[in-house]
Amino acid sequence: MREFIIIIFAALLRAFLGTWLKVSYNIKAFNSKVKNLEAPYLLVGNHCLNWDAFITGLYIKPNTRFIASDSLFRSKSVAFLLTYLVGAIPKKKAVSDLRTIKLTVKELKKGHVVGVFPEANRTWNGRSIDILYSTAKLVKLMKVPVVNCVIKGGYLSRPRWSVKGRRGVLELHYDLLFTKEDVKNKSLDEIYTEMNNAIAYNEFDWQKERMIPYKSKKSAEFLENYLYVCPQCKKIGTLFSEKTELSCTTCGLKHIMGNYGFFINEGRTFDNTQDWGDWQADYFKQIAQKDDLIYSDKAILYGENENKSLHVVDEGKLSLYKNRIVFTAPSLGRTFFIKEIFGNTIQLNYIFDFYYKGDFIRFRFLPKNRASAFKWNYAVEHIKSLLAD
Repeated sequence: MREFIIIIFAALLRAFLGTWLKVSYNIKAFNSKVKNLEAPYLLVGNHCLNWDAFITGLYIKPNTRFIASDSLFRSKSVAFLLTYLVGAIPKKKAVSDLRTIKLTVKELKKGHVVGVFPEANRTWNGRSIDILYSTAKLVKLMKVPVVNCVIKGGYLSRPRWSVKGRRGVLELHYDLLFTKEDVKNKSLDEIYTEMNNAIAYNEFDWQKERMIPYKSKKSAEFLENYLYVCPQCKKIGTLFSEKTELSCTTCGLKHIMGNYGFFINEGRTFDNTQDWGDWQADYFKQIAQKDDLIYSDKAILYGENENKSLHVVDEGKLSLYKNRIVFTAPSLGRTFFIKEIFGNTIQLNYIFDFYYKGDFIRFRFLPKNRASAFKWNYAVEHIKSLLAD
C-alpha cells in the first residue's frame, strides 16, 4: 500500500510541482544519453538547491528514491512526507549507517533509481567540494550503473545564503558515468577519483562564459549568512544586506550585486562572493590560532527529549575559542570541546546542529538570517582538522 501511495504521489508531484519548477527556474535538460537507460541504477550529482533531488529526478525514469540527511526527519510532518510520500532513505551524517545500505539495496531490487549527492552538502559559493569517500564504497557495493547529473545555473538561481529564487537558466547535464562492468572492474580509488572529477563544477567559471541574467530586486539580501568578515576593517559580524547592497556597519565598505551574480560598484574589494569567501577562509585560519575569544553570537540552545522531539533549553550567548564552543545563559553554562563534536551540519542557514558525546545539540542563531551559522560550521570543520594533525 505504501509503495502504491508513493507512486501516485510522485506522479502528482511531477505533474504539478514539476511544472512549476520547470517554469520558475527555466529548466533545460540534456538527458539523451540516459533517457532510455533501464533501472536500477544510482544517480549522483553536484548539490546546489533544496530542490535538487526532485529536479534531477524529473528527467529520468520515475520512482527515484533519494538518500537524505536524517536531520530532515526530525520534524514529524517532514518525516511523514519524506518517508511515506517521497520514499526518501535516511542517512546519519558522519556515521556508518547499515540501515541506509539495507534500504538502498531494497529499493534497487525493486527496480528503482536511488539518488545520492556525494558532496553531502549544498555549495555556499558555487564551487563543488570533494565528495565523500563513502559514496565510492556505496557504488562498489551496489554493483549497478551510475548516472551523473551536473547542475549548471543552480547556485545563481537560488544561492544557499538567500531565501529568494531568481529566474535565469538552470541546465541539467546527464551522462552515464559507470556501467555495471565499470563498477565491477574499477578499484575504489578509481571510482572515487572519476566520480569526483565528473561532479567537479564552478558556477562562476560557467557564468563568465555564458553571462546569463538572474534578475532580482533583492539579489544581495541575507548574504551575511555566508560572508561574515569585512575585508576592509576585518570586523566579524558587521556586514548587513538590504536588497542589492551588502555593506559594513563599522567602516561603510559597500558591495552591490548585479543581475549576473557579480559585484558591480566602484570601490568594491571583490568581484564575486566566491573570491570573498576564499579570502575569508584564509583570514579565519589566521584568527583561529588566538588563545582568547574569537567571536560570539546570540543563540537559542535546543535539546532532545526521550522521544527525540526538540525543546528549548535556554537563550544566551555562544562563544568560539580555539578548541571549544561555550554557551552561557541565565540557567546554565555548557562547554563543547570541538574535538568531540561530530555530524555537524547547517539547517536553513541560521541553525547549527551537531552530536556531542552521543547527544544531539541544536543552536538557532539570532537574529534570524543575520547571524551566520555557516561561520560556526566552518570553524568547527577547520579546528577539527587542526586538532587531528
